[in-house]
Amino acid sequence: MIDHTLAPLPKVSHSDIVRRGLRCQCPNCGQSKLFRSFLKIHHRCPYCGMTLERGDGYYLGPLCINYGIAVFGAVAPLLLAGFAGWIPFMPAMIAAGIAALLLPLLLYRISWSLWLMSYYFCLPDELHANRPEDSDELLFEEEHRNGMNVER
Repeated sequence: MIDHTLAPLPKVSHSDIVRRGLRCQCPNCGQSKLFRSFLKIHHRCPYCGMTLERGDGYYLGPLCINYGIAVFGAVAPLLLAGFAGWIPFMPAMIAAGIAALLLPLLLYRISWSLWLMSYYFCLPDELHANRPEDSDELLFEEEHRNGMNVER
């Protein structure tokens, strides 16, 4: 495997971030997929070395996206339709239960990608490719960022 971590990358635009997010690719380089298996995200991008899974609490973004889509996009409408009598109650309950169990699994990958896309769309300077060339400190490295911001 070639070490691409020091190779200069072209600047990443907002449209690049969105395109890479919709394709489940690394937001920094766009050269590799985010996942190494169905439910395992790469800790670091195999191509550019950017940290994708940053630590405690970072999974809450994808969790909220996943939960919001599953509950407000499928489970709640099915339950409301069943309670309102638009569809029979028991089939609505069964469909809502199945949706509550299956949708989070099916949406897991896209939820991570949408989270990374949203995060870096709002903070594009956090991407290594958008850092100044003479910068040794990478903002996406949480331990470095926390160490730089805390002065006691």
